[in-house]
Amino acid sequence: FNAETGRLEVIGRSIPEHPVKFYQPLEDWLTDFIQTKPNNIILHVFLDYLNTHSTECMLLIMKQIKSYVVTNSSATVKVEWLFDEDDEDMEALGQDLESITKLSFEYKVVTDD
Repeated sequence: FNAETGRLEVIGRSIPEHPVKFYQPLEDWLTDFIQTKPNNIILHVFLDYLNTHSTECMLLIMKQIKSYVVTNSSATVKVEWLFDEDDEDMEALGQDLESITKLSFEYKVVTDD
């Protein structure tokens, strides 16, 4: 996470044994970051897999961001949701999270080129 740019990146595969414990420092950092009243937040997500509990933790992070946007209408938030071109499950997960959180998602297909 980069407080100067407002860019939060989550990349890779999320299958920790204790996802709540793993994601807690990220949630804490985000709470502190939001206290600075940033004008822009970009959540950049490129995961090839999230287990069920990691998905719940990601949803909590997104809800925290959404809550900030609701109370700070001047803030701009964008979720960049990247997925491999043949990964329909990750594309669908992004659509589900967008539907639940009502955040603005930008979908980007990543090719093997």
